[in-house]
Amino acid sequence: MSETALSDEGVLSEAQMLRDLVRDMNANSERRNEAQLAQQAKDRRSKNIRFTIMVLGIGSMLAFYMYGFFVLNGGLSSSTPSGPYAAVVQLKGTIAEGSPANAITVSRGLSKAFKDPNAEGIVLYINSPGGSLVQSAIIYDRIQALKAEFPEKKIVTVATDTIASGAFWVASATDAIYVDRSTIAGSIGVVSSQFGFSDLIERYGVERRVFTAGESKASLDSFSPITDGDREKMAEILGEIHQHFIDSVKTGRGDRLDLTTEGLFEGEVWTGGEAVQFGLVDGLGDIIGVMESEFGVEHAKDYSVRPPVLERLLGLAAESAVDGIAAQFETLPIQ
Repeated sequence: MSETALSDEGVLSEAQMLRDLVRDMNANSERRNEAQLAQQAKDRRSKNIRFTIMVLGIGSMLAFYMYGFFVLNGGLSSSTPSGPYAAVVQLKGTIAEGSPANAITVSRGLSKAFKDPNAEGIVLYINSPGGSLVQSAIIYDRIQALKAEFPEKKIVTVATDTIASGAFWVASATDAIYVDRSTIAGSIGVVSSQFGFSDLIERYGVERRVFTAGESKASLDSFSPITDGDREKMAEILGEIHQHFIDSVKTGRGDRLDLTTEGLFEGEVWTGGEAVQFGLVDGLGDIIGVMESEFGVEHAKDYSVRPPVLERLLGLAAESAVDGIAAQFETLPIQ
């Protein structure tokens, strides 16, 4: 083969190489463009998702606040009405230290309500199954003290779904109690409960080791068998608290109580209609009607003291669940 032929073949080979190189470069460029387009589309989707989450989050927060005002606050306003009004303090949910219905918070609201010179009267607005009897007794005593300090002020209770146990203890300090016909009322009694695991740990070969300084320090331990002495001590404690409850109700309700009512002080509950018959409450009515009949007003100013709405919504459920579980192992709640 001649040198000219070889040279031509070399040129052709180089040209082919250049064509292949250009083709590869174009292919790589197309792949890069496709990757860039894909990444841009992915970024747009990510931004859209973040925007959607942000909108939903803001909407949820607004919904929480709306729920907090209309449900947790009962739709009552803390602003001063233009016309005559009653001062309202709400007591809702379980009465317990750490909950919105605790002695300090409710007492502060009551003090502000009594001290308002423009309020025609005070309404204690209750929907509660009770709770801590100590917290309830503190609120009861505070109402009695405020009534003595402001004898010209009248305070009445209006209950909705439930006014039981500690909530009824509190209400009995007020001048009158009004309920709905279907309200659950009463439960003048004391209860303490816990779990016992002594047989369970014995079954699985678990040894319980407790060291105390003081013979009774580990009494009623959930992982140890209950003794006759434990039962006697608890009966003594519950009996004393129960008597305190009974004495307070008798003092507050006076001769309006029908003391011949079977189960009156035995933890029984009744509907609102029955409670009227037994003198546990004074009549049937809702907050609007009671404000008109008792104080001649249509408006209310809410003096309830509460933590921020969002804090209540997000925190109370978790705290209550944790405290409720822990209480079964570490404490002996009395209600």
